[in-house]
Amino acid sequence: MGDRRAYIIEDERLLRAVVRQSLTECCTDIEEFESAEAFLIGHRERPAGCIVVDIGLPGINGLDLLELIAHGRAAYPVIVVSANGNVPHAVRAGRLGVIDFIEKPFRVDQLIAAVEKGFDLLRTQDLPRIRALETLTRREKEVLLSFADGAPNKIVAYNLGLSVRTIELHRANLMKKLGVRSLSQALLIAKDAGYV
Repeated sequence: MGDRRAYIIEDERLLRAVVRQSLTECCTDIEEFESAEAFLIGHRERPAGCIVVDIGLPGINGLDLLELIAHGRAAYPVIVVSANGNVPHAVRAGRLGVIDFIEKPFRVDQLIAAVEKGFDLLRTQDLPRIRALETLTRREKEVLLSFADGAPNKIVAYNLGLSVRTIELHRANLMKKLGVRSLSQALLIAKDAGYV
């Protein structure tokens, strides 16, 4: 995997800045969101990364957010940060697959260790899909890369000198091999693997 991304979801600006500063030594790309709702906009198109989320967000709280994104792609190892952690929250977080539950105030080394654990998990999660890229035929790779430019089926077919039906078949085959249900998910895998 290429970039080491983190997504910080915290409503308090000062705490977002503290978390960002703490993660600069282990992350190459950090995005901040002040609410769960802001993160949810376009989250399926975002590259894989670790989420550091406050449990006590206004509106959709951190644990409810995890339930919402759990039905999408599983490329988000999650670290929950909480000022008032309790046993029911910790149990629910564990059921949702949270890799660490950190109480505020946190130690920087504790947060970095949790995010590093998330990156390790991402590597092992993505490895089968990245390996699946290697099973694509030369033509399937060409088709996938052609879609990376945002071209529709007809343009891809014209550029590759193939019929639209052949492009549709290659597209269906490559999505099946990658274990995804949409072209955007296939492109995310290709991007994470450095193909695009």
